[in-house]
Amino acid sequence: MSLNNTQNLQNSQPDIGVFRLNKKSGETLAIFVERFRKEYDVAQDVSVTYAGRLDPMAEGEMIVLVGEDCKRKEEFLGLDKTYEFEVFFGLSTDTFDMLGIITDYKSYTPTKEEIFEKIEVIKNIKEFTYPPYSSKPVDGVPLFSHARAGTLPEVLPKMEGEIKSLVLKGLREATFAEAIKQKIEIIKMIEGDFRQEEILSGWEKFVSRHGKEKCLIGEFEASVTSGVYIRTLATMFGGVAYGIKRVRVG
Repeated sequence: MSLNNTQNLQNSQPDIGVFRLNKKSGETLAIFVERFRKEYDVAQDVSVTYAGRLDPMAEGEMIVLVGEDCKRKEEFLGLDKTYEFEVFFGLSTDTFDMLGIITDYKSYTPTKEEIFEKIEVIKNIKEFTYPPYSSKPVDGVPLFSHARAGTLPEVLPKMEGEIKSLVLKGLREATFAEAIKQKIEIIKMIEGDFRQEEILSGWEKFVSRHGKEKCLIGEFEASVTSGVYIRTLATMFGGVAYGIKRVRVG
């Protein structure tokens, strides 16, 4: 499937097309679309949409559809995707990433051998749980709305998927204070109501108790079929998604 390069948009006013553009960490999808319009002078009366979502903390490649090509959205939703992502071991949040309320913490520093064993197990999994804070509809209402209202189903829905490749790229240590400070700055940038005040308060309290302790962060790369949430993958390693970057679609 052929996609135009975003460089072709320079000094033009597109009213139709399919383009690649990177979303920044800290951008909501609404802000991302507005940036696309401004950077490439797309008129407000021209339709713009995207095929596939990225969470506010995530960054990377998005497919943007303009004008009549918005009708082709379904063609692109099923494409495989490649991600670079980081796992903050030992932490749990209600969103499975750093933009969430801490639900559990335990000192957990797996060895490389343990991670390699876990990779082999995860690569054979064919069903993946949707994160509580996701757009998957249940009874006509997205899961994130159920999560906020306290009406989540006892068993979260699952979807079929496949992990085509999954590799450990590296491990690094940091203090909790160093690691969390970086994400606090991004959370402060996010516009809209994502419970930022409560989340930031939780991280600040956590740092006050554990800031000097060492944490372990794993760096991974994965190619997956459409719909596999990297946040869910992170929980399978015993942590949360510390960073997610989509490096390729299709």
